[in-house]
Amino acid sequence: MVLPLLWVLLAALALVLGWTTGTVAFCWVAYLMLLAWIVGAIAARMAERGLVAERHLSVDRIHHGGETTVGLTVANHSRLPVLWLVAAESLPAGLPMTGLRGRVGPLAGGASFSFRYTLHGARRGYHELGPTVLRTGDIFGLSQRERRAAGVAALTVFPKIVPITHARLPSRRPAGEVRARQRVLEDPTQVVGIRPYQHGDGLRRVHWRATAHTGRLQSKLFEISAQVENTLVVNLRRADYPGGPSDAEEAAELAVTAAASIARHVLDRRQRIGLLALGRDPAGEAQDGLLRVRPGRDREQLTEILSPLGRIELGPSEALSAVLEREKDDLNWGALIVVITPTLPPETVTSILGLRKAGFEVRAILVGRTTPADSAGLEVFGVPTAVIRSEADISGLGI
Repeated sequence: MVLPLLWVLLAALALVLGWTTGTVAFCWVAYLMLLAWIVGAIAARMAERGLVAERHLSVDRIHHGGETTVGLTVANHSRLPVLWLVAAESLPAGLPMTGLRGRVGPLAGGASFSFRYTLHGARRGYHELGPTVLRTGDIFGLSQRERRAAGVAALTVFPKIVPITHARLPSRRPAGEVRARQRVLEDPTQVVGIRPYQHGDGLRRVHWRATAHTGRLQSKLFEISAQVENTLVVNLRRADYPGGPSDAEEAAELAVTAAASIARHVLDRRQRIGLLALGRDPAGEAQDGLLRVRPGRDREQLTEILSPLGRIELGPSEALSAVLEREKDDLNWGALIVVITPTLPPETVTSILGLRKAGFEVRAILVGRTTPADSAGLEVFGVPTAVIRSEADISGLGI
């Protein structure tokens, strides 16, 4: 802004000198300076309108410690050349970057240039990339134009996963799956025999090798079992986290890390697991401050759980006790509910005991700077409660 003002002042000074001294050369210099300024402003405006930027991410969700490559292409769709162009990418804080986050140079009409950089997932969260700032102008730098292009892209960094290698979370259940007394569910991974094909059997049930051997359609007999179903309830409601912002953030990260680690541990044991997460979702997918993932155990289930756990933040939401009371009707009877929360106020204790009376198994995990006395409210009623104050404590948890 200083240079254009100085340029106009010098042109005005030359014009005044031309009038006072009667020297025509001063007037011509003033007119040329003003003409260059006007032409440069018009050219810069026309050149800026033809600039377009596009961003491409190799992946938009990465594991903690992973990386993604971001490529950005800037094109000049105008026939007029851009004498100089500065393209700079806006990056999120907390993610290390390698490569080029911008480029400077001329750009001919119809031409384009590209640059790329790599972001490393050093911090869990929902990170926004962009917009890209494009700055151009005339050859003297008198008229500059700036615009934001390429919009905003989102990158989700999954939470850190701590291997659980020691004792299981206290439970009266056997590990893995439990044998059912009645025909509850057939496990397609456990084939115990064959039988003649019956009308209604699906193609997945047909035992093709036995069919070829006998010459008649044969179907598989699966083990009859009842799956252990688990649901993680992660409380990131800011009002439940005591202390200042730094202490609350530390405890929240511990809660998310514990949830991600338990989910991985449970799925490795081929059990079903779902998620209820209370907090703020910057992607706007949470309904009433609650993120839901239905229980499952397929190969995509871990990603389905890690995605909301990567985005969720401390924020306003419905009280944990109210969520437990409302959601218990949608949970399968006999499921194991693991509640991860920093505190256990009386209303939450009442809701947890209500779940137990309704036929659910309940476990509680307290995170942050808690004391053994904080878990006494549930322990006296026979609800096992674990306390984790650091990532080292997570390795001793299990289901």
